[in-house]
Amino acid sequence: MSSYNQYLVEKEKIDALLQRGYKIKNVRENLSGSFVEFELKDISENRKFENKKTLLVTNADARKYFSSLIIQEKKD
Repeated sequence: MSSYNQYLVEKEKIDALLQRGYKIKNVRENLSGSFVEFELKDISENRKFENKKTLLVTNADARKYFSSLIIQEKKD
């Protein structure tokens, strides 16, 4: 897979979680990439689903993408 295609796949995963109401809670980085932890803020007691997700982001451009999202959220 090309680097650009890998970026698109990882970006789509990030965007999908954000569209479902998840927010970036924490980021842990190591030599494998960035482990981005997402948390669902609005949790209804009636829903039965996981409120935390972790996504491994390895592509440099995708890492820049979620970093820009964090910065933008801090500005708002």
